[in-house]
Amino acid sequence: MIMVLLFALFIGTGESSLQLRLKAEASFRQRTAKSVLEAADAYEELLKDEDLSAKKKIEYHQRCAEAVNAYMRMKTHGNTITIHGSVDTSENKQIWAKHGPRALNHARYALRNSKKCDARTAAIYADAFMFEGSARGLVQQALTGAGSKFLENAKRLQKLDHAYDAALGYTLEGCFYHVAPFPVKNKKKAKSILHKATTIAPSSKRNHYHYAVVCYCQGDYSTAYDEFSKALHCRPSGNDIDFAPFIDSQAKLAKQSALNHLP
Repeated sequence: MIMVLLFALFIGTGESSLQLRLKAEASFRQRTAKSVLEAADAYEELLKDEDLSAKKKIEYHQRCAEAVNAYMRMKTHGNTITIHGSVDTSENKQIWAKHGPRALNHARYALRNSKKCDARTAAIYADAFMFEGSARGLVQQALTGAGSKFLENAKRLQKLDHAYDAALGYTLEGCFYHVAPFPVKNKKKAKSILHKATTIAPSSKRNHYHYAVVCYCQGDYSTAYDEFSKALHCRPSGNDIDFAPFIDSQAKLAKQSALNHLP
């Protein structure tokens, strides 16, 4: 009788864990601000299981960080650049301050405990590091160790897989050199690196938009107009879907502004 009860308890626990995992996966696939946070909560609940294997712990930490990163992309427009500067608003800083440490803690665990860092692990960590640092003004920290670490994250991703997530490693590096203050700011590098991202992933809405912004800010309005047009015609893919509507709204306005500057 005791064995029967123990077996029933084991089965019940297994089903509960399975249901929780399926809920987390379904919530993340739903891809709304509310659902991705629900996914993160579910993964953290799964992490409470003391009998989890080391492999599962890494997976759930990584998935939790990925979900929180998605939330911050949605709510803060991907922390992207615009022709007017950045989205470094007080409201967005509050979101990064609240959720950034959560994402970074989980991403750091996955990075440090993985036997071999792959591109996905590096990308999730790089995004979490960016968001968490942006709460304190990552641009202002460009001259400190935080700026060096940011570039290190981008370079690591490029080395592991230069094309991962539509050349995310080059996007991060190029945008950094665009927004960083002098003497770190490097217009030539920013334009060259972001152009490279468009050649590696020519169907990326994000890449064409970023390259267009840099061209616009450097007075290359003809190229900017063409690149904003390409961005508007590209279908969102990968993590771009989290802030594609913002890209489109900005690209439409900036495209018209670029046209106004042309002879």
